[in-house]
Amino acid sequence: MKWYKSHIFWKVFLINLALIFSILTLMFIVSRIMLPEIVQVQYREITDKSVLRTKEQISIVVRDIESLSDYVQSKEAFRSGRSSDWLRELDTIGTISPFIDSATITDSQGRVVGYYPEDIKSIQNYDLSKRKYVKRTFETKKPYLSDVVSADTNRYIIVLSVPIIENGQVIRLVNLSLRIADNENFQSIFQTSKIGEKGSTFIVDRNGRVISHPEKSKIGEDEARNPVVKKLLQAESGYMDGKNEDGFDAYASYEYVPVLDWGVVAQIPKAEIYQPYQIFQQSLWTISVVVFILLSLLTALYARQMIRPIRRLYNAVDRVAQGDFSQQVKEIDNSEIGALSSRFNEMTQYIRKTKSDLQMKEEQLKEQKVFLRKVIDMNPSFIYAIDRQGCFTLVNESFADFLGVEADDLVGKKMADYSFKLQPDSEAAAHGSLPSIIFEEEFVGCVGKNRWVETVKLPIYSSSYGIDQMLYVSTDITERKQAEEWMRKSEKLTVVGELAAGVAHEIRNPLTSIKGFIHLLKEENDERKSYFDIIESELERINLIVNEFLVLGKPQAMKFEKKNLSLLINDVMTLLSAQANLNGVHMRPNFTEGIPLIYCDENQLKQVFINIIKNAIEAMPAGGCIWIDTYMNGDQLVASIKDEGAGISEDRLEKLGEPFYSTKEKGTGLGLMVSFKILEAHGGTVHIESKVGEGTHVELAFPIKKEEA
Repeated sequence: MKWYKSHIFWKVFLINLALIFSILTLMFIVSRIMLPEIVQVQYREITDKSVLRTKEQISIVVRDIESLSDYVQSKEAFRSGRSSDWLRELDTIGTISPFIDSATITDSQGRVVGYYPEDIKSIQNYDLSKRKYVKRTFETKKPYLSDVVSADTNRYIIVLSVPIIENGQVIRLVNLSLRIADNENFQSIFQTSKIGEKGSTFIVDRNGRVISHPEKSKIGEDEARNPVVKKLLQAESGYMDGKNEDGFDAYASYEYVPVLDWGVVAQIPKAEIYQPYQIFQQSLWTISVVVFILLSLLTALYARQMIRPIRRLYNAVDRVAQGDFSQQVKEIDNSEIGALSSRFNEMTQYIRKTKSDLQMKEEQLKEQKVFLRKVIDMNPSFIYAIDRQGCFTLVNESFADFLGVEADDLVGKKMADYSFKLQPDSEAAAHGSLPSIIFEEEFVGCVGKNRWVETVKLPIYSSSYGIDQMLYVSTDITERKQAEEWMRKSEKLTVVGELAAGVAHEIRNPLTSIKGFIHLLKEENDERKSYFDIIESELERINLIVNEFLVLGKPQAMKFEKKNLSLLINDVMTLLSAQANLNGVHMRPNFTEGIPLIYCDENQLKQVFINIIKNAIEAMPAGGCIWIDTYMNGDQLVASIKDEGAGISEDRLEKLGEPFYSTKEKGTGLGLMVSFKILEAHGGTVHIESKVGEGTHVELAFPIKKEEA
């Protein structure tokens, strides 16, 4: 078994992959849920610190501006009527104050009467009375810090307007200007106002106009519509998400500065906040893929190492399953698998021993089976078994040969397919308590030969179905039947012989006297000679019958000599030629030359052939042919006599040779009976075949001994 085909390998591998995947998935879920919130909290801390730091820096600027206001109002030069004094003080202020980039002095009508530095001399005599910071200062008579103002010089400035009061009246204004974009000191205070790449901290005035921004191009822009700035304009502080000045979603911390009505906003776009998280996510993906691959490889190696002993054990088990019980697994380790391998070795050893015992018992069973099969097959009785469906389950060779088929071909076939049984002759009740039956029946073999058998019918029981099969043992009793028949015939012949001897003795004496007187009467009366000839002929016939009775009643002494069977038959043909000619019968002999002589009683055998040939002649009243042949058939000399007569039916053919049974109208049945008895005395046999309308064929076979050949 290959390691990559192991279910255990893939199970361990996939479980570990599932664990790795679950851990990585959990990391992704945690990072996706918690990291954005953590990042948001971190950036909120940054924006909160940024606005608070900026607010503190604004407070520093406010203190400087307030001190500068006090300084301006304390100087007598600004109360004098000489402009040179004003300009000298303005130059001093520009030198000592890092936030003042320019300055103007307006009279009580708001017209510029002095300026600093020289690059704004074009503003001389310029009317600033309509400027908000000028109006508010005249109205309040207090220093006023303006909103972001777009100066005529195209600069965004913040103006600190300080009133010079004399006798309760504002005689002039000192307007100190801070150029937002150009003042390096002012910008340096807010130099950390940029957060990240796109985040920023900026300051707006009370109208929502940008006072300070990392990007100078945005200074002076109106952000009053910004949701965060709106909160500031409502004097609120806090944290929210919304749109920044560029229209991007952003998180912002905002802080209201009540002294100046300014607001500080520290904001950062959401995309920039989540950018580290996204970078982390991408890195996490990369790291996860690398880790997943490395852990997968390590898991695969571990699983492969783990299943190696299992694979060895599996291969051994597989070979055992294929029949190789010699397998042994080398010691693996002290783990459960090692213990299993030890038990496996014990099991294979036990299996080998058990298999050896089973093989020995199997051989014994096979020998017993073969022996029992031989016993069954060698048994001359017909042995067969039938199941509940009427199919053969066991057939011995004797029964199969009787039916003309192979024993194996009969097994599984229906008994009804083979018509080998005739109607049972008789049945007897079972002996004892067994439900078996013994009866006689007649079987018909494959060649049509009938056999009488005595059948024992025995039930075969099973635990599930009761009587599951039926065993039949049929013993051939044909010879016994024939012996019984021969005994019956012998008894009959004995009675007939005794009767015939008595009758012949009683008839022969008066018959001799009658023949003598008839002979005398014949000589004295020539006119009635023909009548006397008939009487003598009939008396001779009676004498012949009496002689046949004497043969039956008293055994005749036989004289055995070597004779030529062909010549013997030829003499009989000469004797019967006249009768044959009268009936129109032609005898056609075909004698084989060189046939051996036989030991026989010539007269007795002539009597046999006379009876048979005479019967053949009488069977053809309209004439015909008789074929008479002699030939050798193995160690037997055969004489064949075949006629063209009317033939004999099968039921009559079986009764030929019985006394007083004849197929002829005036026959006594003693001729064939005497012939069969003579043949039996010579050790010969007779075989008769006949078909109605075709004729009869008689074969007489005589055994030839070696000394006769």
